[in-house]
Order: sequence, then C-alpha cells, then structure tokens
Amino acid sequence: MTAVEAQALEEARRLAMLSGDADALARLLAPELRYVHSTGVCDTRESLLQKVRERAITYLALSFEDMHATATEDAVLIGAHMRAEVQRLHEFRRIETTYLAVWLRRAGKWQLSAYQGTAVGAFCA
Repeated sequence: MTAVEAQALEEARRLAMLSGDADALARLLAPELRYVHSTGVCDTRESLLQKVRERAITYLALSFEDMHATATEDAVLIGAHMRAEVQRLHEFRRIETTYLAVWLRRAGKWQLSAYQGTAVGAFCA
C-alpha cells in the first residue's frame, strides 16, 4: 500500500460521505466497523449507514488535510486533520478534528474497520 493508494481510500470515503451516497459508503465499510465521532458517539456500520440514508447526518463540506499513512501488506493506519460542516437533524455544526482510520484488506478488498475522531483542542497527555 502506497501513500497515494491510502489517500485514494480516504478520498473515496470523503466523497461518499459528502454526497450522502450510502451505497458507495457501504462498500467501503467493514462489517465490524466501530466509528467513534469526536463527540464520543460510537456508530456501527449499520447505524452509520442508517444516519446517512435517513439524512440524520448530512455533510455540507468535508475536507481531510495533513494526511499521513503507515501501511503493512494488509493494514493501513491513516491519520489526518478533518474539517466539516454538518447538518445533524436541525442543527448546523462546524467540526474540526484529528482522526485515526484503520483500513484492513481481506480477500483483496480494503475496508474501513475502525475510526476515532478527537476534537481539536482536546486534552491529550
């Protein structure tokens, strides 16, 4: 896995989330996904896809910056800075986080297995 290939995975996820394309997003998510938002809310694959399908969460703007990747043959850890404008039900929010995404390759297919977002400015010892 090269850095360019790792960035392509994250770009595919970013575009699926930004467009609200739950079917494209579903192809990228592992069955065991644990997606921890910067608020501490944890979604499973199913609960995250349901939020996207029902428009309970809509990304109005979404960017990933300062991305770096550490890869092995079948796993890649991607860290980056995320900025987003999100509509959650009737609430508009601007979000800025750092995150760690874990992608695993199984049977030749890469899928997001874990995601942990941390609000920028959060205490880290």
